[in-house]
Amino acid sequence: MKRTLYTILGVDPLATSEEIAAAYARLHAAFQSGSYDRNDWVLVREAYAVLSNKDKRGHYDRSQIAPPLTRSVDNGPAAQGGFNLDWRYGLAAGLLVAGLVYWSKGRAPAAPPVVAGQGATPVMMQESGVRNSDIPSQSQNQAISAPASGNAPGAMGMEDLFAKLSPFVARINMYNGASMVGTGSGVALGGNEIITNCHVALAGSRLQVKLGQDSYDATVSVADEERDLCRLAVKGLNAPAVVIGSSGELRTGQRVIAIGAPHGLDLTISDGIVSSLRPLDGGTLIQTTAPVSPGSSGGGLFDSAGRLVGIVTFQMRTGQNLNFAAPAEWIGSMRTRRGGGLIAKMSAERAQDNPAQSAQNGDLVVGEWHCNDPIGGTSIRISFSDDRTLQMRYANRVSPGRWMYRESQLSIQFSNVNDTLRVEELSRDKMILKLNVGQRLVCARN
Repeated sequence: MKRTLYTILGVDPLATSEEIAAAYARLHAAFQSGSYDRNDWVLVREAYAVLSNKDKRGHYDRSQIAPPLTRSVDNGPAAQGGFNLDWRYGLAAGLLVAGLVYWSKGRAPAAPPVVAGQGATPVMMQESGVRNSDIPSQSQNQAISAPASGNAPGAMGMEDLFAKLSPFVARINMYNGASMVGTGSGVALGGNEIITNCHVALAGSRLQVKLGQDSYDATVSVADEERDLCRLAVKGLNAPAVVIGSSGELRTGQRVIAIGAPHGLDLTISDGIVSSLRPLDGGTLIQTTAPVSPGSSGGGLFDSAGRLVGIVTFQMRTGQNLNFAAPAEWIGSMRTRRGGGLIAKMSAERAQDNPAQSAQNGDLVVGEWHCNDPIGGTSIRISFSDDRTLQMRYANRVSPGRWMYRESQLSIQFSNVNDTLRVEELSRDKMILKLNVGQRLVCARN
């Protein structure tokens, strides 16, 4: 079988850009682990450089189906007479090109002088993304190159972006004792600091950060649960600082790239566009089509120039490619505070949009539960009504409130307290709620 750029990457000629990027990421991981031949890696890089670029890929595809320019010496009457026409076709083509070049030079108008402050037009080199302000316009009707729609100035190719950004993106493992209870992602802020989501950082009693080939122990230094952002202090880490951009500079339709460790896999890159920008208190929530999966939470969302514009936070499982990131500028104004965070806010919005589905998911919660804290010995009773009201009895006190359950998140609201608890187990007779690191309520239905 003929070896093509597609077979080098191991993908189908009709593969999407996401499938091509995923194939390259797999081969890159194999190369880094030493299980892939170094000589073949040169071919892989070349194949990815062509196939990840829309224009280059189109040119390559056309070259695979175009008819040959010269006549074969094995076919046709000329071959039967022993006469080879190959060199004649080559000579004729060369003379034709030379004539066209000579004719165009003779007819091209001379460029008029450029007066300072007049006639100079900035030009974006479409392929490299380099801006050149010194190329003058030759006429009012002359076409100039412009940046591709939706790309940031200084846009880079996927291969270069992955090589540039992967040193900043970490995998985070969460443990309770010796048992790993989950994985997530994070982004290096410089020195010993990593940014991630609080629903990642607070999911275990012990954290381990893997950046590159090295692993480190980490602790939470700032937990801004209201914005679902946690800053980690990583013992022994001395990482470079990622360049932080701003969601305020993003435009709907602009290309963005997500890098994280979905499902605990090694770093994975995917690309998409900004599909919407949703205003929130103090910032803008970024909605994107860049594919993410569980484990991507806390990873980076970057623009095509390699600037961090968001922290991948969650996805809507009931839709298609509905993924969301917290704005990167929130990192600079973090402070320790409790709150429901982005997930709770979006869950509430989705429940209002589809109350029937929310009611179905909350059927198991409705009823009266007797809950105990196995560590502290606290005992409370909670009654969940199907009208989303609740009553909590603790000692001799009764506190009324409201509740909502969505995708393993139980939001509880009292007159002056809002909280979101993670439901680790839920059945007709048993419910386990996670409060804080190491704190749980084990509930049995009355």
